[in-house]
Amino acid sequence: MKLFFSYPSGQRPLAERLTLALEAEGHEVFIDRSDLTAGESFHQRLREAIQGADAMVFLVTPESVAPGSYALAELNIAQQRWRRPSGHVLPVMVVPTPMAALPAYLSAVTVLQPRGETVAEVVAAVAQLGRGRPGRGQWWAVAVATVLAVAAAAGYFMLRQAEQRAAELAQAERQRQEVAQATTARELCDSGSYEVALAQLNTLAGQLAPPPKVLDAREDCAMRWLRDMRATVGKQTFGEQVAKVQPLLLQGLGRATGARAADLRAHFGWGDYLRGRDGSPGLNPAAHWKRALVDDAGNVYAHAMWARQLLDRPPRLDEARPHFAAAVASGRNRGFVRALQYGGSLGGKPELTAYALTVANDMRQGAEALRSDHRERLWNEAFGTRWLEAETRDALLAALPANELVATFAWLFPPAEISDDRRPAWRFIQATLHARQGNTKAARTGFDSLVTELRAADQTGRLLDEAQRGLDRLKR
Repeated sequence: MKLFFSYPSGQRPLAERLTLALEAEGHEVFIDRSDLTAGESFHQRLREAIQGADAMVFLVTPESVAPGSYALAELNIAQQRWRRPSGHVLPVMVVPTPMAALPAYLSAVTVLQPRGETVAEVVAAVAQLGRGRPGRGQWWAVAVATVLAVAAAAGYFMLRQAEQRAAELAQAERQRQEVAQATTARELCDSGSYEVALAQLNTLAGQLAPPPKVLDAREDCAMRWLRDMRATVGKQTFGEQVAKVQPLLLQGLGRATGARAADLRAHFGWGDYLRGRDGSPGLNPAAHWKRALVDDAGNVYAHAMWARQLLDRPPRLDEARPHFAAAVASGRNRGFVRALQYGGSLGGKPELTAYALTVANDMRQGAEALRSDHRERLWNEAFGTRWLEAETRDALLAALPANELVATFAWLFPPAEISDDRRPAWRFIQATLHARQGNTKAARTGFDSLVTELRAADQTGRLLDEAQRGLDRLKR
């Protein structure tokens, strides 16, 4: 059809969109003032365009029906062209306008008030105007209108998809930033700034739908703090610190399974163990470790933490050994396991000190690195002056085969790393180990040279006495 488009100037963008849609359907659209050529009579051109049109589309707004508007002038010409508007004039209300403000000519037909996509509904309504026209054009118009309506719906759907995709991309970017911040906080936690790191991670976890990596980082930091936790007399107790992390472990258990759940349960039990060291009554950390081993039979933390508790007074070394062995066999966090082994055995009874020596031997055979503070404690608690105590010395000599004991001592305390103040004790230990190994010549030489030097320096004491006894035993 030939269509005349009447609209107020404020609706120009909508009119252009409608024009494109109608022309795509095959209609010929006159969009009034923009189609006039220079020098052409305005009213004459409008009259001819309306006279030659099959129908008029009239956009209803408060401006278009206001007295003196160009749109009303065009409507008056249309009224002269079609005495009855039905089938020829399509009023479309695009801005809410009181019906009483509409001219009587427009009130004689149904005013289209779009409820969805305006362009699609107008195109469909124009197709309805052409139904009374003869021939296949009617069916063509209806078909095209239907296709255009479907296309409009598809366009709406695509728009919604684009909006959804944009929202998804924005959410993905937000989560990426949160994960990056969580990584930074995790590094801060690893450096020992536990409270500061957890404060940052708690903020991130409090956001809407935090990424799982943020929650994982928070739980990992809470567990790391528990493993490294120290109490300071007069400043911060174990209980005060544990109270800040145990709730986070419980939250993590709500979404964890298997080994992850076992890790969280084991650390919750460790928190109860530390609280018990503060004197909190009625706690049973072993119950959490037992439950953790149901989730993960080889869990390093459940085994190591349980074994460490078993070394408390009264120590139950026979029960602790298999738990420590299982923790080492897991292959996870070997350094933490070794720290608990040394922490529970050094400074205790001779049999516990002997167990610490077997741990050092295992580490030597496995080419594990030994922390300097553990090496220092081994010297102070197992060797040095402790070697002069017969009970401790006998327990250490019986802890390992002679060759392994010699090799482990040399690995722990190489000659080049022994300070001058420790060298006399080191020489006495070395001579004793040679005697235990059956290397009598080296043992006699070691004891004899040590006794000679100590007496030449007018030194007395247990070291000289024990060295002389060693030498006397070899002579006998």
